[in-house]
Amino acid sequence: METESDPTPIPPEGATLALVPADGPGTLVLNDPAALAARLKTYGESRQLLVDWLLSKLVAGIDYTLIHRKVGPRGQKTECPAVGNLTARSCSECGGKSTLCKPGSEKICGLLQLRPVFTRDVETWEMLGSEAGVVALKCELLTGSGVVVAEGRGARHRDMDYGDVNKTVKMTQKSAQTDAVLRCAGLSEIFTQDLEDAGGGFRNGDDEPADFSAPKGKSAAPAAPAAPAPTLRDQLGESVRRAAAVPAGTPVRERAAAIRAPQAPPPVRRPPVRGPQQAGSPPSDALSPARINRLMALLHEAIRGAEVPEPEHEPVFDAARAYLVEWVGRTQGRERLGDCSWRAYDELCAQIPAAVDAALGAEGPPPRPRPRLVQRRSYNAPRTFARRGY
Repeated sequence: METESDPTPIPPEGATLALVPADGPGTLVLNDPAALAARLKTYGESRQLLVDWLLSKLVAGIDYTLIHRKVGPRGQKTECPAVGNLTARSCSECGGKSTLCKPGSEKICGLLQLRPVFTRDVETWEMLGSEAGVVALKCELLTGSGVVVAEGRGARHRDMDYGDVNKTVKMTQKSAQTDAVLRCAGLSEIFTQDLEDAGGGFRNGDDEPADFSAPKGKSAAPAAPAAPAPTLRDQLGESVRRAAAVPAGTPVRERAAAIRAPQAPPPVRRPPVRGPQQAGSPPSDALSPARINRLMALLHEAIRGAEVPEPEHEPVFDAARAYLVEWVGRTQGRERLGDCSWRAYDELCAQIPAAVDAALGAEGPPPRPRPRLVQRRSYNAPRTFARRGY
């Protein structure tokens, strides 16, 4: 008895796009040219249709923006002639490519009905040296049924945001989500990411290294040409003249020392000069501007935590900063606070409470109170009451 097969169900209008086939991932049939050609043709048409549909939904200037490169030879780069065009997806003048912004990545997730899930990226954090202050996250895009269709990664240091940890976490999430969206929809050939965060510091290859040349002093005299090396005949003649000049009767050792050519003393290796003598130029291991700004922010926060009145905030801040400058000079021999070595940055931050206490009039943390010693008296028996007659 034949049973009538059920008709193929029609998905309701507005259903989630099937990014993953229901019957499992289809593998390419490499030993069947006809099936392989059909599968590749279907994939190419489907991807082109998806990309065109996504690009028709994105708004230029909001969801993505064009970042232009500088044009010209090395050392003479100028702004792109079409620098004002921020709505195109690419620039034919400089070859710049659009960067996908956060609104665009969120809109693509909404159109494809994908849900981003963020987790700690321990592997990336350990690969970066397990440094304190580095935030590394992994973003996974999940369908309604919980299938992971793409993942992206992002990392950022809190010093890049001047110690604002909330902004650091948000920027790391944005980078990871944008990376996952570009991987999911295959938009890396059209969009890039994170270029808008660079701001004026983004050069697109402008800071190319120039040809190496040894540094030259401004007032240094031109070096004299090296004297030619003496020949063997000249050396023998010089030795004979020195032997003739030695008086007769000279001991053998002194005679040999007089005849032998004088040798230049070995160069004396002196340690590099540090401290106040280098006050004109910062040391190579000096603090970065981001670390200095974070240090100042921590100092302001400590002063507010001490409940200092607002009119007295600036004088206390100046006094505490002078304390930190004195600490840097006493421990490292450097005159400026910005010249402190980045290796001692954590120790410098730990001096902030002592600096605030010193600025408020104390020389340091209050000493612990000593236990009070009570002298014990010896016990004596009470005296008998003597009645007096009046």
